[in-house]
Amino acid sequence: MSTPPDKPSNLVKERGGDLGKFVAELAEEGERSAVVLGASRADSLLEELLKVTMRRHPGGSDNLFDPDRPLGSFSSRIALAFRLGLIDEACEHALQMLRKIRNDFAHSPARASLSESRHKSRVIELVREARKYGEFYGRMEPLFEKYEPTLKAFCTAVTMVLGCLDFAAIQAKTLEPLHVARLDASTKT
Repeated sequence: MSTPPDKPSNLVKERGGDLGKFVAELAEEGERSAVVLGASRADSLLEELLKVTMRRHPGGSDNLFDPDRPLGSFSSRIALAFRLGLIDEACEHALQMLRKIRNDFAHSPARASLSESRHKSRVIELVREARKYGEFYGRMEPLFEKYEPTLKAFCTAVTMVLGCLDFAAIQAKTLEPLHVARLDASTKT
């Protein structure tokens, strides 16, 4: 599989804006929607990134990403993407914070809020990592101006994470190992 051509920077900005609008629409529905569905989108993009970089299963049907399989959880996808070098340490940490916030929101019988201290500290960590992306973070903030400060920060950071994952998936190619363990002696290495 060949590497896709580099995308023009305006296309990247457009996709970032689309992701920002996606998160803004979720924020309109409330914090729980922004958290749960934003994390779900990150999980889907991470799965896409992994699938693009992994060799296809020869049988066509591959259950590796099914819920009860090795890559069936957000946590396992984050870990593998990091270990393969598909995401950097800042992205891995941001995804872990997003995953933890999502888990708390999804499993809380009471109404959860990003302003609660345990969530707010994770949002702060998520934002710290997302700000490493540079000036693009500042360009996304105005999309969320009308929201309360913690939701604004969360939405901006999630948009950055989604943008990074989307861009990585667009640019990714199948990983080619330098050497493959072979049992077929007729095949050259």
